[in-house]
Amino acid sequence: MIKKIINIIFILFVTANIYAQEPVFSQFYFNPIYLNPAMSGMDNNFRLFLNNKNQWSKVPSRFNTSSISFDTWQNQSNSSLSFLYSTGLEGESYFRTDRFHFGGAYRLFDVFPSPIAWQFGFHYQNITKKLDWSKLVFSDELDPYLGNIYSTSFIVPNSNSFTTSNLALGTVLTYHLKRGTKTRRFNLPIDLDLELGLAVHDFVQRGNSFVNDGIYTSNRRYTLHGSMLWPFSKGKISGGVKHSALLVSQGNLSTLQIGIIESWIYPLHLGIYYRRQMTSIASDFDRIEALYFIFGYQKVFEESNLSLTMSYSRDFTISELGGYSGGTNEISIILESIEGGLFAGLLRSKRHSKNKYRSIPCYSKFNTRRGL
Repeated sequence: MIKKIINIIFILFVTANIYAQEPVFSQFYFNPIYLNPAMSGMDNNFRLFLNNKNQWSKVPSRFNTSSISFDTWQNQSNSSLSFLYSTGLEGESYFRTDRFHFGGAYRLFDVFPSPIAWQFGFHYQNITKKLDWSKLVFSDELDPYLGNIYSTSFIVPNSNSFTTSNLALGTVLTYHLKRGTKTRRFNLPIDLDLELGLAVHDFVQRGNSFVNDGIYTSNRRYTLHGSMLWPFSKGKISGGVKHSALLVSQGNLSTLQIGIIESWIYPLHLGIYYRRQMTSIASDFDRIEALYFIFGYQKVFEESNLSLTMSYSRDFTISELGGYSGGTNEISIILESIEGGLFAGLLRSKRHSKNKYRSIPCYSKFNTRRGL
């Protein structure tokens, strides 16, 4: 077993090209600020997100990513503010990446009775990366048979960290169709919410290396996401059914996640997802990665204008890695207001003086029992 691990380390360090992709969350719609800066304020309220991703627990290294984000919608200015802090720890060298994002979004065409809302968002990114050089094993330290017995000729840099800044840009287009909407031939028999978004992170290609800064630059991360939501109501049971998809592309690596089906039956949330790697690396033959399930619970506190959602997802690896990885566990906790942004109460009188009404989605995740 030890010999196999040494061989893997040796292959990693002598390979000419190394490919990597930033973490992709399984519950991507429960981490919207990380997904796309234009998702800020989408629900016309304020929201606090806590997300933790624990990947491949059986692998003798750590691949953990956590994030905390907050956004608030300001109805008077038709805009929102948001921030995000994420930290990731990868491998046995304690490679750590800390990101702090701050920005906002602005909405167009959001005037009743228009069914269209179009948002543009941006984030300033401050990125810090740290590495424990003493934990690394270099190729010239390894003997093919005896393992790690030599000293490396690599000269360790004076610093174990570097900081850079960048920019993230995004846009989201939503279209809300109400039951009874007239088309050319018939009236629409259902409510339907459509959403399509595009984001680019690390927009400016800057140095991304502890050594030889400028030779290795960061790859832009392109994110394309979309969803369709059908609300339903029958007797005392009401909720919604959703289909969604996410495509993340960075360098030579791409990840596709498809929400086969999600269902909200208040207060429960259930979902089945599929993930596939879509790389341009010719040697990557096993691209079917995982099938995962989401289970969530929501509690609405109407007297305090707050809602609490807790969600757990479990990824089952179906590639050749199989049970050797231990899969992926992810937890999301969301605290949000039922109505209004963080400063809605302070500006309430100003809102009433405006002859302008903001549209709202046809599906309400807070009041599913009394209408959609």
